[in-house]
Amino acid sequence: MKNPAALKILSAVLIIALLTSLGFLAHAIWTNFWWEQEVYGLAGYQGATRARHDFQSGRLRLFVIAGERNDDRFSGTNEGPFEIWFPQYYPKPFPMRYSVEQMVHIYNEKMRYMHDHPDKFLSTTNSPKT
Repeated sequence: MKNPAALKILSAVLIIALLTSLGFLAHAIWTNFWWEQEVYGLAGYQGATRARHDFQSGRLRLFVIAGERNDDRFSGTNEGPFEIWFPQYYPKPFPMRYSVEQMVHIYNEKMRYMHDHPDKFLSTTNSPKT
């Protein structure tokens, strides 16, 4: 240790660099958290709304992610009363994949719930006549 002052300066610079990089990391994690919350909310809204529209128009279907697609396509199979469809899907970049996965999950949950409880989701066009 020929120059302890230089060593102290170097240590201070390295500590400042470490704290700065940890600050950037914390900001990136915070931003990512809120990004995921926003996409989850929007994809959930889209999935629930789409399921409600399909159910009220008499279309019972579920989505399954399989391969890349430019548009929604019928798979040719059924699962009970539901048609199985492949949604428009691009696995890259991650935000698109995450959005579609969330939309499919919420769509399928909502569609199954509406099918199990149809009396809660009657519209003016398909309500029973009294």
